[in-house]
Amino acid sequence: MATTHFSGPLALGAASMASSSDASDPFSIKAARVLTAAESNGRHYILDGGTGFAITVPVATKGWTCKFTIGAVFATDFVITAPTAIFEGCVIEAGVVQDVAAGTTLTLEDGTENIGDFLELWSDGVKIYVFGNFLTAASITVA
Repeated sequence: MATTHFSGPLALGAASMASSSDASDPFSIKAARVLTAAESNGRHYILDGGTGFAITVPVATKGWTCKFTIGAVFATDFVITAPTAIFEGCVIEAGVVQDVAAGTTLTLEDGTENIGDFLELWSDGVKIYVFGNFLTAASITVA
């Protein structure tokens, strides 16, 4: 019989879904924030606060993963930043694939968001890999 090995915190169900509009949730992102690997590993953040802000992800940490999902329209951009140019992968915008190559910032553009659009991030300790799906073209800017 195969064995399973888990490392780090394991967040499941409602406990892993931090909503930016939930003031009682200590893991929610309500304003500009720098995430640590320990607090954000396995978290699913629902961005539903109505106003975007800056979110800084931790340095590449082997096994780290998180997800951001649009839960409401927002009036200003959400800007997700890595400490160095380590974002790699792709996002799909209106059915068209956009390459993410050596990116430092992922800007979720206001006015183009759709509830349910998402970004998944995970790391091998060297890079942070990105996959996302967006209904509208030009929903995300990679820099």
